[in-house]
Amino acid sequence: MNRLLLERGLSSLSPKALREGRRSFLAWLAGGTALTAIGCVAGTEEEGGVLDPSPYDGEPDDGEIVETTEQGHHVCAYTSRDARGPYFEYGSPVRATRLTSTFEPGVPLAVEGRLIGPSCHQLLKGYYLDIWQADRNGNYYSAGTSNYRLRGKIKTDSLGRYRFETVLPGRYSDAAGMRPAHLHVSILTPGGNVLLTTQLYFKGDPYLGPADYCTAARTCNSADPKRHLALSDTTLWNRAAKKATFDAYLARA
Repeated sequence: MNRLLLERGLSSLSPKALREGRRSFLAWLAGGTALTAIGCVAGTEEEGGVLDPSPYDGEPDDGEIVETTEQGHHVCAYTSRDARGPYFEYGSPVRATRLTSTFEPGVPLAVEGRLIGPSCHQLLKGYYLDIWQADRNGNYYSAGTSNYRLRGKIKTDSLGRYRFETVLPGRYSDAAGMRPAHLHVSILTPGGNVLLTTQLYFKGDPYLGPADYCTAARTCNSADPKRHLALSDTTLWNRAAKKATFDAYLARA
């Protein structure tokens, strides 16, 4: 059992419990799903802390419905933030598309969408999505010893579009319970300032919301349906795969 599993407390789980968690994930995946992500530790937002419902920097709270009359009447819901979690590492490289090798075990996954600014129609060119995740079994890898496996930054194009390829992350258990499958995402300006840290989850995961111990403790927010990605079938890396779309609306740019 590797060091990262030990750090998460999984050494306290029996092989039977680990097998049951894996079977649960496969059964959920077979029924069709969607995607989102987060972590679970105490501290500030940037450190992955307890969610604060109040606005910050004078901006509307993430997730609040905001209306603007610029160039007509627009209504959009800003993407809500989530805890950063304990597995973030600085220095992830910019990737063209893939966060991992095409030989990565698991179900390949393609996610694409747009980054949209506060006016609800501004497409954010040259911004970055800094993404990190667990592998299919729920394991995170140290950046320094794995060449940033399942980690990387994806840059938006001239129309604010992005696409990344990876594998579906697995759930993981610790002494407190089971976390739903998720992707972690920080959205950065072209200069590298963090605008939003959140998690993307998969629609239909039975561990979303109150069943997620991290959400029950109000550290995470896997109950937000706007960050549940709906999966559909595709082919990627010459393998049966899943795909999803997600547009992020930012309260500041």
